[in-house]
Amino acid sequence: MSYTPPAGDNVNFSFLGSYTPPAGDNVNFFFGIVAGITINSVSRTYISDKPGFGTTIVNWQSSDSGAYSFEIGGSGQGSGGIVETGSIIADHPINTTVNYTDVTTWSGFAGEITYRLNVYVLSSDDFWTPYDYTT
Repeated sequence: MSYTPPAGDNVNFSFLGSYTPPAGDNVNFFFGIVAGITINSVSRTYISDKPGFGTTIVNWQSSDSGAYSFEIGGSGQGSGGIVETGSIIADHPINTTVNYTDVTTWSGFAGEITYRLNVYVLSSDDFWTPYDYTT
């Protein structure tokens, strides 16, 4: 799917948050469909790397179908500990199980109270949509 901006030289873009677009005449913008990711529930309020802790179930869904990667920790797609990868159907909730063995120092685990779960979905326009859940 491609986007055609309105004709003329007066095309205005509004940026939310702290983003400042680069200056100059050679600024490129890419438009496409991105998935909306929703965390429906998390079975525990914290996770642990201790044997016997068991599992934490994360129920989530995406507004777009596509490949996904579910990670713990990290700072971008592929930089955390991969818990699960697969394909998701739009608006179909799934459960992802985080085992205590998934929790490692490498994955960015910072203690039994604080953790970050990242979900990435590849939309139909080939954009990876990130969603991070931090407690």
